[in-house]
Amino acid sequence: MLAIDPGSAKCGVAVVEPGRTLHQEITLTAQLPDRIAELRTQFSPTHIVLGDGTQSKHITALLPEAVLVAEAYTSQRARERLRKSRPWWQRFLPLTQPYDDIVAVILAEDWLKSRTHPPGPLPCPKEGTEKGEAENPP
Repeated sequence: MLAIDPGSAKCGVAVVEPGRTLHQEITLTAQLPDRIAELRTQFSPTHIVLGDGTQSKHITALLPEAVLVAEAYTSQRARERLRKSRPWWQRFLPLTQPYDDIVAVILAEDWLKSRTHPPGPLPCPKEGTEKGEAENPP
């Protein structure tokens, strides 16, 4: 899957499959259409997910097949992930490097998680049981 964290000047881009990140980068927003074409050729992603924040409407026009994913708290989670990836003695220093690519990875992970554990009602009781009746009586 191709995941994009859209931004005004730069975008995080990641190619992810369940349990593994194949590619991640930060690219200029102006170069995004060309990078998407190259990554589609290189990886043949079956899905495209797009963060619903800054510039998402503009990019949705370029990628109408993209699924919008909520970006709430993804930047905070990416900063924390980046901080934890640093050597222990650097974890308390301010972050100076961009982390848009990590946000794209998180967007992909969130979408994959929502596909394997969709929200919704509890499953129906098994056939042959009445409401309130135990499925496996003692």
